[in-house]
Amino acid sequence: MISEYTSGFGLWELIMIAFAVIALLLVIPFAIFDTMRSKDLSTTQKFLWILFILVAPYLGAVVYLFWGRKQKAI
Repeated sequence: MISEYTSGFGLWELIMIAFAVIALLLVIPFAIFDTMRSKDLSTTQKFLWILFILVAPYLGAVVYLFWGRKQKAI
């Protein structure tokens, strides 16, 4: 489906855009859900993490997943 917005893009650009959108749709809700069910964070910390994730979606989710989330042993 080519429209005036995608007419200048090639196939690889459209694939990368689709990948970014899919990542956004998967990572952001996972980070928010994981924040809400975390028992290691206080209510204030949860609120601040969720606010950060919503204000800066990619950066907030990635920072939370790598730094804010407690690593659990498998």
